[in-house]
Amino acid sequence: MRIYRGREGQWAWLLHRVSGVGVLLFLCLHILDTSLLLAGEDAYNHLIRGLYQQWWFQPLEVALGGALVYHALNGVRVILIDFWDDGIRYEPWLRRATLGLFVLVMVPLAATMLWPYLSAAGTGGR
Repeated sequence: MRIYRGREGQWAWLLHRVSGVGVLLFLCLHILDTSLLLAGEDAYNHLIRGLYQQWWFQPLEVALGGALVYHALNGVRVILIDFWDDGIRYEPWLRRATLGLFVLVMVPLAATMLWPYLSAAGTGGR
């Protein structure tokens, strides 16, 4: 009996689904936190200061940025495969290009997002 072990295409499919679900969950959370404005500006600001601006929450925001970037780039790859006659022939190259562009975008994005927290930690929080 042979067991299907998946290959790179299966991982691209799985990452696309996981990143999509992550973005969807963030969107639901964003709708929920924005609805706090109905309870008053103080309730909203309390949540923002108490959760989103904490140092430990920042990696989650970087993960959200990564999910958005990967999902968008992989979506373009899927469109090219579907609508370009030679798309399936170049699929391995497109997959590697997607990952390369993801790293190229995410390194400066993550550094920019985390820099205020990393530089504050290096100065003792001042």
